[in-house]
Amino acid sequence: MKHVLRPVLERSRGWDARAFVTCEVALSAGDFVKTIVDHFAGIDLAHVFVFVSPEADFPRLMWMLTESFACPVVGCTSAGEIGHEGYAEGHIVAVGLPRKHFAARSVLIEDLATTDFSTVVDRLIQERIALSFANKGKENGFSFLMVDGLSRREDELVNAIAPSVAGFSLFGGSAGDGLRFRRSFVSVGGEVYENAAVLTYVATDCEAKVFSINHMNPTDRRMVVTEALPAQRVVKGINDEPAAAEYARVVGKDPGQLDELVFAAHPVTVRIGDDYHVRAIQRVNEDGDLVFFSAIDEGMVLTVAEPQDMAAHLDETIASLVNGHGAPSILACDCVLRRIEAQKSQTQHKVSQVLKKHGVVGFSTYGEQIGPLHLNHTMTGVALFPPRGAKS
Repeated sequence: MKHVLRPVLERSRGWDARAFVTCEVALSAGDFVKTIVDHFAGIDLAHVFVFVSPEADFPRLMWMLTESFACPVVGCTSAGEIGHEGYAEGHIVAVGLPRKHFAARSVLIEDLATTDFSTVVDRLIQERIALSFANKGKENGFSFLMVDGLSRREDELVNAIAPSVAGFSLFGGSAGDGLRFRRSFVSVGGEVYENAAVLTYVATDCEAKVFSINHMNPTDRRMVVTEALPAQRVVKGINDEPAAAEYARVVGKDPGQLDELVFAAHPVTVRIGDDYHVRAIQRVNEDGDLVFFSAIDEGMVLTVAEPQDMAAHLDETIASLVNGHGAPSILACDCVLRRIEAQKSQTQHKVSQVLKKHGVVGFSTYGEQIGPLHLNHTMTGVALFPPRGAKS
């Protein structure tokens, strides 16, 4: 397979620089580090994000890229990549932020298992203020979180740090390991970390819209969590019955039929305010318990949802995001469960065509973050539009 290169937003679209530039390379392409570096040659970059197939030698790759660029390089392993043709596997996707339109600062948050996140907040506030003070001409911004997707601390992390990002709307994704769920990594400064996260503040003169998309409609079927192990994200009892068996009864399935496809077709949601957010089921364990991808606790009311047509919903939602702003560049974190649903329903090509149509790049995740929430079965991201006054 030959390597694939594609700028996400071409100069020919009308303004004098690209919002960001993307290089996508297949692992089978040979010297992919050189390919990436050569593709960005001549562009004064403020920051580089890298989303990497778990099949790669991630530590070596991140060290080599960090040595090759004059700007910071931040990356993570993925549960699949989103490149110029939509969903991809076995690829590296690198996103470069040109200094003309962007400035950025990254903060490493280590040891998620034991860290008191309140101690991190002061450092995040200081970095945000310093970035804003040094970049008066870049008055818009966002914050992008990459976090170890097997840490099981995303909920506590985003809830603690979200208030500190004022003016830099937060979105992010949990690093993955394909469908193996063994080890996932983040990297900054050429070093690789487990049980850690990297938050990057980005200041820009582009118009920036942070968004969250899910295609689920809640039904009138509800369940109550009556026994749980919150630290392990395990539900043992629903409606005072064994969890897996009761979930199967509610969605009209035999307990022995429960698998990824059933979980994707009958996701459960939690109502927060006026919105319903997915709390996705990962698997059934040996004891007949349900293991979740995100926070779960006793007393939670779970509402069964039904998916809409993912491709059509995604196309319509992104089109409404654009709404006269001009052609965007979109950086996205897309739940691996959406990819699995598309594969199982044989609509992966249609979803990929929508991603390609709208210039979406990024990676598939073990979970997504938006503001103070950690979610599943969702796409979060940022749409970047030409600066005001630029011709689109």
